[in-house]
Amino acid sequence: MTRLLLRYRRMLVLPTALLLAFVLMTLQARSGSAIADFAKLILLTSISPFLRLTTKSFDITATLWNEYVDLRRVSRDNQLLKEEVRQLRTEVGELHETALEHSRLSQLFQMSSRVGTEAIVAKVIGKDATNWFRTILIDRGADQGIARHMAVVTAEGLVGRVVDVMARTARVQLITDPESAVGVLIQRSRVVGVAAGSLGGTTQIKYLPLMADVAVGDRVITSGMGGIFPKGIPVGRVVRSGRPTSGALFQSTEAQPHANFSRLEEVLVLKWPPSRDLSWADREPLP
Repeated sequence: MTRLLLRYRRMLVLPTALLLAFVLMTLQARSGSAIADFAKLILLTSISPFLRLTTKSFDITATLWNEYVDLRRVSRDNQLLKEEVRQLRTEVGELHETALEHSRLSQLFQMSSRVGTEAIVAKVIGKDATNWFRTILIDRGADQGIARHMAVVTAEGLVGRVVDVMARTARVQLITDPESAVGVLIQRSRVVGVAAGSLGGTTQIKYLPLMADVAVGDRVITSGMGGIFPKGIPVGRVVRSGRPTSGALFQSTEAQPHANFSRLEEVLVLKWPPSRDLSWADREPLP
């Protein structure tokens, strides 16, 4: 019995003290004796540390619980804010991309109005993986009125011409393809030549007479000859021009295209020329 009391003495002290306090207060209320007052003082003095400890424990527990609840709420709110920020960033990115696309399309339509012919906007959906055949694939084809030999441009300048047409897609040969040929003229001096692609990504201006007035920086535009490309479309600028020392008949001239072929996203297909019978156009046009 003694061992049992010693084992659970801490659990019995507070209930016993509270019981004695109740008994003493009852006696004081009935008799009001000095002995009862003295006993009450001793009892309250002995249980005060336990009461303070209990009160402190409840306060700490309540504080920790409130802080835990607040932390859970803050964590939840933080997660919601992160998700909202992510969604807003996505929307801003989409709006920015839409604005860029609208800007590019606006420039394309301005080019169409300058050329003065009906045009079809097409997106580039594929590019040649090698440098041997410089072509791109667009998402418009015969079903949308695309035909072979139609000129393809961007807001910066000439891109190439349609060489193969399927129902909903078409393949475009770039002017940087060594097999391509475009009738051009030097805008300043009005000298006529033929622009052909090169493996270096530039265009060679062929058939320029040795004494032709050509200088670095001159603007090169389409001549309109050959029946494929309308006249006046920007092609590029002369970056090198010289006269061979051997018995050559023509100048050696090189031009850098205006169009950025590594960043093509949308192009404009010009419904020109009106005639579809252009089998002869597969040959190199003469100036």
